[in-house]
Amino acid sequence: MLLAGGAPGAASQGPGGPELDCEHPAEARAFIGQLQMAEIEGAEDIHREAMWNAFGRCPAGDTGGPCRREEQRRFEAQWEAKRREIEAKYREVLGAFEQRCRAIISLLGYGLRAAS
Repeated sequence: MLLAGGAPGAASQGPGGPELDCEHPAEARAFIGQLQMAEIEGAEDIHREAMWNAFGRCPAGDTGGPCRREEQRRFEAQWEAKRREIEAKYREVLGAFEQRCRAIISLLGYGLRAAS
């Protein structure tokens, strides 16, 4: 989670982490988007491996078809829930950034959604 810290109008991931600069809202939004995508891709890779491992517990051949379909349905539902969780997390991060930076962005003459 991105935390407030550092210079006024900036947020940081922690000591030495990249800053979300209120004076550069488009770059900050892009960085948040990159973090979200990286987290989704990493979670998807982990999820896919777990699903393949579950398939391995199903009987081989045609007799395992119903088992594999059930596992796939179960894992797809879990993945959709996880993806929505990650997306909600980053909507919150972006909302907090924009709320914190609203006054600074307005003073600089940037539209809050400019270049997004």
